Amino acid sequence: MLAAPLARDCNLRPRFPDLTHNDSAPPTTERTIRQRLLRFWPFFRSASAGIVLAVVCTIIGALTEPMIPALLKTLLDSGFSEGTIPLWMVPVALMGLFGIRGLAGFLAQYALSYTASLGLLNLRRAMFAKLNDAQLTLFARQSASKLSNTLVYEVQTGSTMLVNALLTLSKDSLTLLALLGYLMFLNWKLTLIVLFLFPALVVVMRILSRRLYRLTRSSQQATDELAYVVEENALAHRMVRLHGAQAQQSQRFDVLSVRLRRLAMKSTIAQAAMTPLTQMLAAAALSAVIAVALWQSSRSGVTVGNFVAFVTAMLMLVAPIRHLAEIAGPITRGLAALERGLELIEETPAQSTGMHSADRVQGAVEFKDVWVRYPSRDDEGTSDDEVNRTALCGISLQVHPGEVLALVGPSGSGKTTVANLLPRFVEVLHGEVRLDGIALTDWNLESLRRQFAMVSQDVIMLNDSLAANVALGA
Repeated sequence: MLAAPLARDCNLRPRFPDLTHNDSAPPTTERTIRQRLLRFWPFFRSASAGIVLAVVCTIIGALTEPMIPALLKTLLDSGFSEGTIPLWMVPVALMGLFGIRGLAGFLAQYALSYTASLGLLNLRRAMFAKLNDAQLTLFARQSASKLSNTLVYEVQTGSTMLVNALLTLSKDSLTLLALLGYLMFLNWKLTLIVLFLFPALVVVMRILSRRLYRLTRSSQQATDELAYVVEENALAHRMVRLHGAQAQQSQRFDVLSVRLRRLAMKSTIAQAAMTPLTQMLAAAALSAVIAVALWQSSRSGVTVGNFVAFVTAMLMLVAPIRHLAEIAGPITRGLAALERGLELIEETPAQSTGMHSADRVQGAVEFKDVWVRYPSRDDEGTSDDEVNRTALCGISLQVHPGEVLALVGPSGSGKTTVANLLPRFVEVLHGEVRLDGIALTDWNLESLRRQFAMVSQDVIMLNDSLAANVALGA
């Protein structure tokens, strides 16, 4: 039996490049909303039939909107003249119109929900697969609460918000176009006044949506930090009570809770400001249109039905304009939540694997000038921080087949790190570890890990049957 003391003298360490972050991807804020939505297309491609059905039903529903003022025009101009329109046609037309409208709305909602649930399923599968294959530095950089929150809750919330927002966007945009087309048909001069509303509306929505996106990202970060404090206190509850640190931990929790509340209030202000601003713009346009319409009616033979139909269609524009003004908030928050999951998939590299495999090894292990450094969650420290994060400094040793090795050293000296290097739970920063004369990086990961049995310090039971835990991986 060999006893190998582990020393940690890292004063004469070599300088290593920092490869823990990948900044090659362009920032999300530089992409347009269309580009950001297209990033999710691979996950929703399998539900293309649902998208087509939703589009068709939304178009049908939008086309029924201008038929309401058109029906009023016909009733006012011809319906009150005796014998012009059969009485039975009025309820039939109304019931048929609203029946088609309701059925189209139901099918569009169902088709979009089907598409969203299938896309969310594909996204979660890809995220969980990446979680199982990712480089293990991911779990050093991100807490378990953040990863679980992203995979389980954020993508669910983001998907729901985004689908509802896209349904509103498509429905109200098409309704707006249909009503504007009908208004152009009735009186194109008056309709031109309405068109002056849209440039101002676009400017307001763009400014407020950008602010909402920044606030949403800040809120996500604050939520992660708050969840991590809860996770720490749940896992270390004995230590907190032993040292009487409840008040200190409560203060940490309170500071983060207050910060999250402030961000929520700022988001509410930004989102709530959209509605009154757009309604004022719409009211100004509507007032101008009604005034000009009344002036025109006094100089030309405009029928009562024509005027009522125009005003009704104008008033029907207010609801879709208001909905479109409020749509930036849900789309921004939904995209920001889903992009957290997409970043996990796209920006987390998989752990590399080699080609060599063996049924059973002889057991010769060799460490050659091995350096290991654990990444922190903020890997932008000074050189002193690098010393504190370094776990092994130039370790070299050999273990022959049949020998028993005992690692001796104080807590934090690197004993667990040495053991974790063998199944590549930790990656070497510099140097090399060999098994039977072959570098661990050249081994197939599955074959390599079959060679080891480990009694871990962390005792974890999966939420499954006892038999499933005993036969894990078999």
